[in-house]
Amino acid sequence: MKRLLLLLPFAIATTADARVVKGTVYHEWYDNRITYCGTVYKHWGVSAAHPWLPCGTKVRVTHAGRTLTVPVLDKCDCNALDLSAGAAYKLGIPLDGTRPIYITY
Repeated sequence: MKRLLLLLPFAIATTADARVVKGTVYHEWYDNRITYCGTVYKHWGVSAAHPWLPCGTKVRVTHAGRTLTVPVLDKCDCNALDLSAGAAYKLGIPLDGTRPIYITY
């Protein structure tokens, strides 16, 4: 029985339901700058920033029937998921605004 109790918190921590959050787009000013994770941010690449998810986490993002898996390569002080312009474009999110998106991680 103890074995099951030890595995239960891990199972809860690694499975998550889709959540609705605000999807925003990084400003192009950050292009070619070093991210929190040590990679170079590419404005038209596919990546994201999140306030507390660890570096390298793959996040499935859905907007308007389109789904894309993006890696978290940076931290942000927002209550949303900041997408690169390339990821936003592939999801059909306008580069000048905030849209509701569904994320699963």
